[in-house]
This record gives sequence, structure tokens and C-alpha cells, in this order.
Amino acid sequence: MAQYNVTAFRWSGTGYNAQYNTSYSAVIDDDDPYLNGPGDNNETVSINGGPSYVTGGSPYDIDVSFTDTSGNSHVETFYFFYVNNSWYFIPGPGSAFSVGATLGSYQSHTSTPTLYSTIVCFVRGTMIETDTGLTAVEDLRAGTLVRTSDGGFKPLRLSLSRKISATALRTNPKLAPVRIMAGALGNSLPQRDLLVSRQHRMLVSSKICERMFGQTDVLLAAHQLTELPGIFAEPGYGEVEYFHLVFDRHEVIYAEGAPTESFFPGPEAIKSMPRAARAELFAIFPQLKNWKDAPQPAFQIPPGKLQRKLVARHLKHNRPLL
Repeated sequence: MAQYNVTAFRWSGTGYNAQYNTSYSAVIDDDDPYLNGPGDNNETVSINGGPSYVTGGSPYDIDVSFTDTSGNSHVETFYFFYVNNSWYFIPGPGSAFSVGATLGSYQSHTSTPTLYSTIVCFVRGTMIETDTGLTAVEDLRAGTLVRTSDGGFKPLRLSLSRKISATALRTNPKLAPVRIMAGALGNSLPQRDLLVSRQHRMLVSSKICERMFGQTDVLLAAHQLTELPGIFAEPGYGEVEYFHLVFDRHEVIYAEGAPTESFFPGPEAIKSMPRAARAELFAIFPQLKNWKDAPQPAFQIPPGKLQRKLVARHLKHNRPLL
């Protein structure tokens, strides 16, 4: 049984075009990472430390526009569930939606539940650069020295893995990896096809980055790159095993020769981890129990809207990402 600690908001009035100034601490106990609603007797939700209720009502994942507290506009997926005679919704992991944000208008929805946890990792078989040469990600161990973007080698502190069944992949295509074909990033990178999870971030280094963000290097989620040739969600994938690589701080390492991130243990990523994996992470990094001590990202991570804009500019001007 996995446990997920999330921030929830109570759906009130019409819900849309309303500012939300109150949040709730929700704990979800489940045997899978979905809000399945009726029929899932293994799924319970507790709000603000209260009694646990089995979720009811048909689950909905709804794409909604909203304005964050800085005035920036977004469209994201929110996860709606029904407990104790009230509807609540959960922003997705890493969402900019917080207390004080204003929910906008309905965009679309699905009653087929999607994943509400974060998977940021490499697929089994990915070759990682180490001090002894290329090593398959599944063969990395704590203490292995891995090449990082500062030109040195850093010791790996922890490797975590998770298998996703073929059935789960068929049910929810968002669990499937993104394939980055050899050379698709530019500069002949990656050297071989690279498979990573949708939320896994790749380093983009270009003059377009510098013009947009004042720095040449930023990190973009793999699924944001799928508008580009040779980068796409992998259809019909069988069982997949994902690997998290954890270092003392967030790093940019090299997978199939391409610069990409290690696991970033930010608050939302940690909250969405299964309880056993989270306990293992805290045993090595007890400081992460205090969210404000979470490491800073190795490079800037732009909001999703700006990530899409950056990709569009590279596509328009036919410029490589590296």
C-alpha cells in the first residue's frame, strides 16, 4: 500500500472563476497511483488528519485554466475526488496552483483516471557516463562516480526503481516513456535512442534560451519536446522499469551522451513517492523532511507555458536544442 501526501482544495460554489484561499492536507492510501473512485476498496482519503473515507463518485481529471499568485496564466490537469459528501481537487505534482490562485474556465476532462504521482526517471538499459565508462542505469550502485555537467564526477547516493505493468500502460498512456531518437536534440545527441519518463527534464542549451531567460541553459520536461521531430511518446510499450538517480544535490548528468537531470527531490516529487521509497530517501537525506531545505535545481526550470514557447521558437527557426 502506497501513501501520498498532497494539498487539496474543496470545490465550492460553481468552482470556476473563483479564487481559492483555503487548502487542505490530504493523505491518500492506495495500492496504485490513481484516484479510481467507486469499486477501489483499497483507496481511502483523509482530509486535515480526519477519518479516512473510501473515495466515491465517478473520478474526473479536468484540464482547467488558472492564474497563479504572480499573475501568470496556466492550463493544467486537476484531479477531482469525492469524500465525505464533498468534492475536492488536487493540483498535479509541481503545479503552480496554490492558496490565492484563481481557477479559470473548464477546458476538457476524462473520467478515466490518470496518474497523480510524479515519475522522473530513466528506463532500464539507458547508458550513463561514469568514471569507468558507460554503465547501464540498472547496474549503478551507491558510490558509483557519475559524470556531471561541471566537468567532474559525483558519487551516486541512491538508486530507486519502479516497475509499471503493461496493463497500467495500456490503461494510462501517460505512464509510457518518451523516446528521444538518436540525434534529435542536435549535435548528434543523444548518441542512441533515449527513453525517459514524461516529466524527466532534458537540458536545452541555445542562444534562444539566452534571449528568453538570460542564460544559455534551462531544463525542459521530455513531454514538452514532443512537438519536435524524432521525439514522441512511445506507443504500445510493454512493462517498463524506471530508475531514479539521487545525488547530494540536483545534478545534470549524461545519458546516451545527452545532458539530463538526476532526480530532483522537491516537495511535490517527494510527496508523490510511495511510502517505502520516501522512507529510504529520508534515511539518507533526513534534511529533506523539512521542505524548505530541498535542493535548488541545477539549472532554471521554466514554467510549462514558457517551456512550450521555447520549443516553438526552436521549431520555427529550425534550431537544435543543443
